[in-house]
Amino acid sequence: MKEVIASWIGRHGILDEQGRPLRLNLTRLRKTHKAAWYRRTGGQLDRFAVGHSIAVAANHYADIPALRHLHEATIADAMTDALDAARHPCVLSSAQEAALRADPDEAVDLPVSGASAVNALLSGEQDVWLASCGGFYKSPFGADGEACPSPFWGCLECSNAVITIRKLPALLSFLTFIRAQRQTLTEPDWMTKFGRVHERIADQILPRFSDAEIEQARQVAASDPALIYLPPEAGAP
Repeated sequence: MKEVIASWIGRHGILDEQGRPLRLNLTRLRKTHKAAWYRRTGGQLDRFAVGHSIAVAANHYADIPALRHLHEATIADAMTDALDAARHPCVLSSAQEAALRADPDEAVDLPVSGASAVNALLSGEQDVWLASCGGFYKSPFGADGEACPSPFWGCLECSNAVITIRKLPALLSFLTFIRAQRQTLTEPDWMTKFGRVHERIADQILPRFSDAEIEQARQVAASDPALIYLPPEAGAP
């Protein structure tokens, strides 16, 4: 068999990294092929286990050092997703906001309770730039009784925040700004600084509102110079 393999390698001119005829180990080749197929199938064992039981495929071909980084990255992504789901603002659609205004005592999943507190939250009395805040002096990012120390876009990661249609112009203005920053930052730097907040606005907040509401808010953002102002930390490296 070794002679057959050597002849086949020579006939096809297959060389290693040093330019010598490749020494082919069929056992390792099979694992290399299975590892590549594992990546292509996204680790879905029912698709990966071709020609084997799932137990054999998992134990002999998936649980190998060459795939360890893939498994670790999957765990890290899952933990990030769990954290992202646990720490997010409350986004109220127009219909939900109207229902709360009509009956504030029925508020659920808000950072405040009681008619007076809910009305204050919805009226704009407790607004910060990108959200309405249910506890500026009870921040999860700082000591109780002290002003919230988080950067302004930290509101979009905060359980105290409530997003309503009133904040759409500011959110769209900020979204335009962070997209423009892609022209001045490297992609890794942009992702580190703005990746999460961009996803939060574009993929989680805006879909809660209608196209007509977003377009109207975009017109407000374009016509209101005050919304263009950004605090110094927005442009800080």
